[in-house]
Amino acid sequence: MSIKTDQAKRKLAEECQGKEYLIPFEEYLTGICTTDKIADLILAENKKLEKCFGKMKDIARKRAQNGCAYIPPEEGFEIIREYYGITDGDLNTTGTSKPAGIVDITDFL
Repeated sequence: MSIKTDQAKRKLAEECQGKEYLIPFEEYLTGICTTDKIADLILAENKKLEKCFGKMKDIARKRAQNGCAYIPPEEGFEIIREYYGITDGDLNTTGTSKPAGIVDITDFL
């Protein structure tokens, strides 16, 4: 890890203080924060976990039926990446949410 990735992860952890509902966002971003480029996108002054959460809530509200909505995990990860401007090319994987170096046995099935 680099100094930038450590800074980005620290920023995410600080943003979660007292806001447990942001922890899944923080955990996902921490998992994919493997390069300085991704760290720079997370460290951008105008990017905050709270705003990302708000974007997710807005999407859920638009599709809610009878007061309920569901966003599948992969779509949620995509929303987070889109908010931060993280592209599939920025990831060290084949565009999945798995961190670099992780091999999923289901990829071989």
